[in-house]
Amino acid sequence: MSRVRLSKDAANYVRAEAEYLRQRNPAAARKFSSAMKNAKRTIQSFPEAGNRVHGLQIAGSLTLVVGDYLLDYIYDGSQVDVILIRHGRMMTPTPAVDIDSDLEDELDSFSDDTKSSF
Repeated sequence: MSRVRLSKDAANYVRAEAEYLRQRNPAAARKFSSAMKNAKRTIQSFPEAGNRVHGLQIAGSLTLVVGDYLLDYIYDGSQVDVILIRHGRMMTPTPAVDIDSDLEDELDSFSDDTKSSF
């Protein structure tokens, strides 16, 4: 079994989401708690169970879909580091990327009609 660690952001999200649900719908809070425990067991036993389609655009990251939630994590062969937990309706965060100057030159070479379609 692999060790599972949560980032501060992931742990804070679990606490905040559980409290939010507890105040509004205790049954949903219990379902959420159960789903998170099952997710932990799943990635402990099968750390490569996640997919590369739904998650962060970080090399080597995986995403486990758990009901309405997505757990983004990295598995290094011995331990799982959960980077982020989010509701499936949340926008996927993307790393900040500087635009390459060559790309800007290429975009400048397109006609105004082509640019408007971007």
